[in-house]
Amino acid sequence: MKKQAALAAALLLLGTQLSASVSWAETIEEKRAQLDEIQQQMGEKDAQLEEKKKEIGNAMEQLILTQEELAEAKRKLAAIEARQQALEIKIRQNEAALAAKQKEYDKSRAVYKKRLRDIYENGQVNYLDVLLGAADFRDFSSRMYLLQRVVRRDFNLIDRLETQREELLAKKAELDDIKSQLAAAHAEGQKEQQIVAQKTVERQKLYEQALAEKAQLDAEYEELQRNSQEITAMIQRMEQEGRMMPQAGGTGQLAWPVNGEITSPFGWRVHPIWGTQIFHAGLDIGADYGDPVHAADSGTVVYAGWMGGYGNAVMIDHGGGMVTLYGHNSSITVGEGEQVSKGQTIALAGSTGNSTGPHCHFEVRIHGEVVSPLQYLP
Repeated sequence: MKKQAALAAALLLLGTQLSASVSWAETIEEKRAQLDEIQQQMGEKDAQLEEKKKEIGNAMEQLILTQEELAEAKRKLAAIEARQQALEIKIRQNEAALAAKQKEYDKSRAVYKKRLRDIYENGQVNYLDVLLGAADFRDFSSRMYLLQRVVRRDFNLIDRLETQREELLAKKAELDDIKSQLAAAHAEGQKEQQIVAQKTVERQKLYEQALAEKAQLDAEYEELQRNSQEITAMIQRMEQEGRMMPQAGGTGQLAWPVNGEITSPFGWRVHPIWGTQIFHAGLDIGADYGDPVHAADSGTVVYAGWMGGYGNAVMIDHGGGMVTLYGHNSSITVGEGEQVSKGQTIALAGSTGNSTGPHCHFEVRIHGEVVSPLQYLP
C-alpha cells in the first residue's frame, strides 16, 4: 500500500511539473508573440515618422528659397518703378514740347486764317492786272518784286503750317506711345507688387515654421552635445577601469563604413539663416535604408544599443585609445563584447534618433575626444 501511495504521489508531482512546464512554455510563446507585435508596431511607427518628415521637409531651406524669390521680386519691382519714373519724366517733357509745338502751330494758323480772311474780304488779287497797271518799267519791277514776296510768303506759310502739323502729330503719337508704355509698366508693377505681397506672406509663414524647427533643432543639438559628452566620459571611464584595449588591436588605417557622399562634414558650421555656430562631431555619409554599415577596422564592440539623439548606435574599440561610433542605424547586427573584423557588417543604415533622413553618422574618438575621421580614412 505504501509503495502504491508513493508511486501515486510521484506521478502526481510529475504531472504537476509537466503542467507547469507546458504553462511556462505557453507563457514564453505568448511573450514572444507580444514582443514581435510590439516590434512590428514600432517599425510601422518609424515608417510613419519618416513619411511625416518627408512631408514636412526642411522649412529653413524653403525659407531661404522664398527669401531669394522675394528679393528677386523686389528687384524687379524697383526696376519697374524706376522705369515708371523715367517714363513720367519723359511724358512731362513731351507734354511741354507738345504745348510749345501747339502754340507755334496755333500762331501760324492764326496768321494763315487772317490771310484767308483778307482775301475773302478784299477779293482775290489778279496779279496780271497789278502788273499791267504799272506806269513804267520801274513801277513794273517794283510791283513784280512785291508780288513775288507776297506769293513766297503765302507758300512759306503753307509749308510751315504743314510741317508744324506733322511735327505736332508725331509728338502726339510719341506721347501716346510713352503713355502706353507707362500703362504697361503700371500693370507689370501691380503684378509684381502682388507677387511681393504673396512672397512676403509665404516668407512670414515659413519664418514662423522655421522658428519652431529651430527650437526643435536646438533641442536636438543640445541632446546630441549632451550625448557626445556622455560618450567621452564613458570611454574615459572605461579606460580608467581597464576595460579598453591598451594596445592597438586594429590596423590603424580605417575604411569607409558605407559607400556614399559626405552630406555633412566634421567641425563647426554657421547656420545659413540664424548665423549661429554649431559643432558636428563626425561625418554624415549618405546611405539608403537597410544598407550595410561596416566596421571601419577590427576591434571589440563596447556599445550596441539606443543612444539618445544618435539613435541605434554601435561603438568599437580598436585599441590604443581609438574608438569609432556609427549612429542612426535602423538595426544593429552585433552585440557588446563581440570581436569584429574590418569590413564586417555591424548594423543596417537608417534614420533613428535625431535625423532627417537615412545616413551613417561616423565618429572617430581618441581617448574619448572627437577628431576628424578624414585623418584616418583613405
